[in-house]
Amino acid sequence: MPRISKNASVTLSLLCCGVGFVGLIGLGVLLAVTWPSMEENRVMFLVMSLVELVPVAVADVFLVRLLLLVKGGQVFTSRAVGYLRTISWCCFLECALFILEGLFLKIGVSTALFFCAGFLGLVLRVVKNVIEEATAIKAENDFTI
Repeated sequence: MPRISKNASVTLSLLCCGVGFVGLIGLGVLLAVTWPSMEENRVMFLVMSLVELVPVAVADVFLVRLLLLVKGGQVFTSRAVGYLRTISWCCFLECALFILEGLFLKIGVSTALFFCAGFLGLVLRVVKNVIEEATAIKAENDFTI
């Protein structure tokens, strides 16, 4: 498998986050523009869809912040742990929104999205715990030397 440099990887990830954020804005505008032409029973779907964009946008912003820390070589810091914590909570919030959407709007795809968002949140919690422990070990080592 070909490998790219750390700087190129971080830059590519930042670019993807930017494209994703622009896509979120575009999707939000598209949903807002289609609002007046929607049938009455679809307005709830539109509202839920707009609300579901918020945690994704917040997670994207914190992902950019985390990538900037990685670019600066500040991975094992309390700020990085905090950013990971925020991103994971955004995933869990998204999971809860998909549960509500599935319950109230009877949309089958919400179940799959619920599991995806929940699993991603869980994976991020594990990564956060690993980084948090590594940060504690690094701080202990810094005091030892």
